Amino acid sequence: MKLLQKSWQPKPVDPPTVEPDLPHLNAITRSAESIRYSILSFEFWISRNGQVREWLRHNARIASWLAIPGLLVLPMVVLILFQVVKAVGLLTSIAGHMIVLPLLVLVAAVVLFVVVSLATAIFR
Repeated sequence: MKLLQKSWQPKPVDPPTVEPDLPHLNAITRSAESIRYSILSFEFWISRNGQVREWLRHNARIASWLAIPGLLVLPMVVLILFQVVKAVGLLTSIAGHMIVLPLLVLVAAVVLFVVVSLATAIFR
């Protein structure tokens, strides 16, 4: 809180002024000047003492401090989680096959026993 109070220094907003050469400017420049004047008038109307500008400045700083790690770290975390999910999927597949393998060996042994028994009974 003290850090915020130290850095909170709003500066009063100057009232917007119209460009004196506005009638002599070309159409695109006049349009840009009109938009600039409208935005500055709106800012002056909302907060003459600069509180809103200071609030936006602080929130933009906080947003950038949160966005930079989010943009740098989040893709790596997602990649790691994706690899973990793939590894767990492979492990469950291996575990499923390891359950099926003894059953197949048992069935093969029974079939082999039956075939050998039938062969010995037939050729006796």
